[in-house]
Amino acid sequence: MRKFIARLSTVAALALAIVPVAGLATTAHAQSHSQPVAHIRIGDLKLDRPADAAEFHRRTRDAADTVCAARTHAERLGRLSVYACHRDFHADAQAELSRTQLADLRRAGRAAPTQLAAR
Repeated sequence: MRKFIARLSTVAALALAIVPVAGLATTAHAQSHSQPVAHIRIGDLKLDRPADAAEFHRRTRDAADTVCAARTHAERLGRLSVYACHRDFHADAQAELSRTQLADLRRAGRAAPTQLAAR
């Protein structure tokens, strides 16, 4: 019985030694297929102004086009997946904004452009 326990503990120790090595191999594989990253500058924008809010949306749309095009090429996405990629990108971009920035962006979206009659 003593030999059986010794062999079992040896096998268990070897199995535990292999697990971290397998984890390292998986991490290296996952890093080789990393997701594309986009940076959107907003420091020069005042998001409570409609024109700047529109510029933010344009920059976000352009960055989403770039990222989703790269993902489409790398992962061979279908049309619905590309649409989902764009929606996810916009949701992630909104999630990165502070509460104040989100409130300013919403305020700018509610502001209707004013047109004056000219004679």
